[in-house]
Amino acid sequence: MTEYDVLLIHPPAIYDFWEKPIFPGPIAYNVGVSTDQFIIPPVGILSIADYLDRNGYKVLIDNIGERMLTNQSFDAQEYIKSLSAKVYAIELHWSVHSQGAIEIARLCKKLHPEAMVVLGGLTATVFHEEILLKYGFVDAVIRGEAEKPFLALMIALEKHEKLGAVPNLTYRDGGDGIKSLPLMEPSANLDEFEFTRLDLLEPKRSIFPPGVLPTWSIPICRGCSYNCASCGGSAYSYKTHLGRVKPAFRSPEKIAEDIQKLSAQGVQLVYLFQDPRMGGRKYWRSLLTTLQTENIQLTQLTMELFGPADEEYIRELSRIGVPVTLSISPESCVDLVRKTHGRSYTNEELSRTIEMCKKYGIRLGIFSMIVLAEDTPETIRETWEGWEKICSLNLKDRAPVDYAFGPMILLDPGSLAFDSPASYGYRLLFKNLEDYIRGMSLPSWHQWISYETKHLDREQIVKLIIDSLEYSINLREKCGFYSRFEADTARYCFVKASKDTIDMVNHTMNLQNEDEKLNILRSFRESLDRNIPHLELESHWPKRYVT
Repeated sequence: MTEYDVLLIHPPAIYDFWEKPIFPGPIAYNVGVSTDQFIIPPVGILSIADYLDRNGYKVLIDNIGERMLTNQSFDAQEYIKSLSAKVYAIELHWSVHSQGAIEIARLCKKLHPEAMVVLGGLTATVFHEEILLKYGFVDAVIRGEAEKPFLALMIALEKHEKLGAVPNLTYRDGGDGIKSLPLMEPSANLDEFEFTRLDLLEPKRSIFPPGVLPTWSIPICRGCSYNCASCGGSAYSYKTHLGRVKPAFRSPEKIAEDIQKLSAQGVQLVYLFQDPRMGGRKYWRSLLTTLQTENIQLTQLTMELFGPADEEYIRELSRIGVPVTLSISPESCVDLVRKTHGRSYTNEELSRTIEMCKKYGIRLGIFSMIVLAEDTPETIRETWEGWEKICSLNLKDRAPVDYAFGPMILLDPGSLAFDSPASYGYRLLFKNLEDYIRGMSLPSWHQWISYETKHLDREQIVKLIIDSLEYSINLREKCGFYSRFEADTARYCFVKASKDTIDMVNHTMNLQNEDEKLNILRSFRESLDRNIPHLELESHWPKRYVT
């Protein structure tokens, strides 16, 4: 048995997803390799592992979510029992992992009562006091950016010192008392952190899935200049909850080095996230010049646009030397909805960006989020019209542009919309971590929606999500992107099945007998599963998690 100083654990979204009937519905439509259990860990967990490793601690990132998903007979309890570590650190960055993270933490403390159980990540940071008040099996939460605070914690434990000098730490200070130590000033020099240590991650099938380009992400910076209402990574959220007042940018040389390191490990698609233009013209020109002069060995480089781009920027991207795909998220094809959300540009400006991408042969993906604060049935229909225009550009002018959309489902804890919902047009259905866990423990995706808006209740939001999905499938068939068979498959798996699921789940929720309720839902889940193999869907994961 290998003994570790620290085991960093990436949990599934829902711990008992094999044991109970779960219906992810439209969520499964766009999540790809990550699946509705969101098994790809955030990049920050690699930098934490590397920082501890470089300072002499034996560390492993254990993707238990992936282990559970890829093997239905995998016994998480027996597996965790077989592990040995001084600290079990469970990542709770995205709120979708709330239930899974807490249950994994519970198991770690049950099976290793002598070890320290720690949580970290954005969601854990926002709910740090609630976690320690309600979940006695969690010993501490490391808030904010965790590399240096985690090292300080390990040094304190190694020297048997009190924890009062560990920055960013919330912990029990004897008895029932909870102490939250101040946040340290975040690092201004991000080049001291390493985001490419895939050797510290096991297993890796989510990074290297058969038949799909091996993909990993690396950051351009930490922090943001924008304030999108529902985003937990906004300027507001970084300043309020993570202690970072302004973005810190990685050097162009370090970013290029990271790309080469990933390429050497077999990664073929690198997602370079965050918009380098936030660092100013001097910075982005330096970055693009560096990438142009490097002999980058990638199949694809994907980068983000946080707003429309001018010709100079698109032209310089086209000179990098590897195929570049850009991603922009106007969130809505309606100017007012977009502006209220925090993205202050017009459809006309977006159209000019599309023209520039067309001119220089840069692929562009345009993403919409359903449903936002100012959305109504009318604005959603306007967004559909926007999708149709995008498809017509692709067909008529062979423009390398496409659209995608996703249901928002969960508001990010710590976002402007979460912290001040009325000011941003939202009503919270999930107000604390316990609400997120309780909600995500319910069987169906429509019960996981954590908000309503000033215009729409949850039932109306659910309808607009399904209607948008059906419209998108029909549009893709009309434009020739889907064959009739593919469209029929998608309509069955993500539209009809979602509608039938909502009716069945709503009916069973009224039953008083829990065993009867479980048996009915399990039988319904099995009836859906029996039909899926006949549709011959291609997937690298169990067919149940295609729908």
